[in-house]
Amino acid sequence: MRIAVIGAGGIGCYYGARLVKAKHDVVFIARGEHLAAMQSDGLSVTHPNFNFSQNISACTLDELTTVHKSSDFDLLLICIKATSTSEIASILKEWLNHESGSPYILSLQNGMGNEQVLSEYLDESKIIGGLAVRIGADVIKPANVTAVGVAQVIMGAWPHNVDADPDRIKFVSEIVEIFNQAGIPSKESDNICKELWRKLMINNGTNALSALIQKDTKYLSHHEEYAILMKHMMQETALASHIDGSDLKEPDVDEMFQLIYDFDAIKPSMLIDREKGRTLELDEICGVVIKSCEALGKDAPYTRTIYTLLKNMGL
Repeated sequence: MRIAVIGAGGIGCYYGARLVKAKHDVVFIARGEHLAAMQSDGLSVTHPNFNFSQNISACTLDELTTVHKSSDFDLLLICIKATSTSEIASILKEWLNHESGSPYILSLQNGMGNEQVLSEYLDESKIIGGLAVRIGADVIKPANVTAVGVAQVIMGAWPHNVDADPDRIKFVSEIVEIFNQAGIPSKESDNICKELWRKLMINNGTNALSALIQKDTKYLSHHEEYAILMKHMMQETALASHIDGSDLKEPDVDEMFQLIYDFDAIKPSMLIDREKGRTLELDEICGVVIKSCEALGKDAPYTRTIYTLLKNMGL
């Protein structure tokens, strides 16, 4: 399969490397020193069950849209920050609409609403929702990535299978098979919106709190007091999920909390962003929970408190 990984950071590089190893044609889209190092030295990825070090094809987004035709690819794997979704989608719009036979688009981003934003710019019939779970990955230095965890992917036609055309559903099944063959444990969901809310439950419970106190997930989940805060923020996410009928319940909260509790200690993306001086995905994670609860006539006091503290720290 011909794939472009747009946003080749830790997550994108890990999955891209797995696909290259499985003999797929992958182009990594990145920028800055990380891109320059990948172009000159190749990409190195270290994982407890996977090691990768070889030359790859890498370029900027501008080069992708000027050198390549959109029909050169079967799949665009979107791994950018949620804060950049609108900007990147607007750039891709002209490129993708320039010719027929455009690729499918699989989002593996944090937060809720990325697929909705993509659909406002791009062909909704090509959009596949997805989430990466039980993975921690980071660019430790340019062209060098470390990753831990099972690194499972869950994907499905967005927003639900019932709304999707047969070709998109068939393509999702093909991607799932390809990912599994590449050593990426993957499964298809007929209700990807609900799965995205479950992932948001983890993100909202760990990301902002971790960025605020600058501790990893293991520390938070095993700390008597912080674990209580985590669970309350996860419960608020479950409440917020009722906004679109996903209707997460307390067993979902318990399952997601246990997943984090048992998982390796990782730095959530928001903590990494704070350490590197990057914009935090506050509105795309915490803000979604707060606004959804407000629309339901409810409050999310725990999420709102952490959100407000971080927002006013100027991060």
